[in-house]
Amino acid sequence: MLRPKKHITRQKIKEDKFVTQTLQIADWIKKHQRPLLAGAVGIVVVGVLMTSWITARRSAEQEASMLVLQAGIALDEGRSDQARVHLEAAQSRFQGSESAGRALLILAGLHYQEGRIDTARSSYNDYLRKYSKNRLLTAAARAGLAACIESEGDWSEAARLWQQAAEEVHNESISPQYYLQAARCYREAGRATEALNLYDRIRRDYPGRSESDRAGIERAILARSDQGPQG
Repeated sequence: MLRPKKHITRQKIKEDKFVTQTLQIADWIKKHQRPLLAGAVGIVVVGVLMTSWITARRSAEQEASMLVLQAGIALDEGRSDQARVHLEAAQSRFQGSESAGRALLILAGLHYQEGRIDTARSSYNDYLRKYSKNRLLTAAARAGLAACIESEGDWSEAARLWQQAAEEVHNESISPQYYLQAARCYREAGRATEALNLYDRIRRDYPGRSESDRAGIERAILARSDQGPQG
């Protein structure tokens, strides 16, 4: 029978030492780069140390990825407190790794779901500042931030962020959903023209999808209400 907790604990101890050592090596390389490059021996030393550094970074990513995986399993089993422990460990101990970014994004979602809107908003902003290479996850962070701002009643800013998220990802499954959210927020902000334009965009760019049908219905309702009562 597998005992993941015991195994992960040992791995964490090893990774802590390894990451600490490689960070020290990286700092040493920066301070001594020019003298080392002065001769062939120095070049060999730099090459060996840089290889060790890269290996360490890969190991850190593997450890962070494992923590995020454990968090996903815990969430699936309804153990949100344990999931948060894994996510916070991945995010704090392996900052800069791709999986640490994923951990931060999931944490932000947990904060939002549990009503900690200010913390969620801060976490989404942190993600956007530190991790922006993955367009799909960046779009998800913008969408999460939009939801936070929407809950505060700033409909125009929320609409802008929903629309930005849709344009960030360019995904036929996700973009029309984000556009619909943006149109809804524009409606709430009293900006009917922007909402109508987005409905038209959804119908034009995503024909055949359920979001296109919904956009058509919501557009017709908005257009009729915007005209006011007929005498």
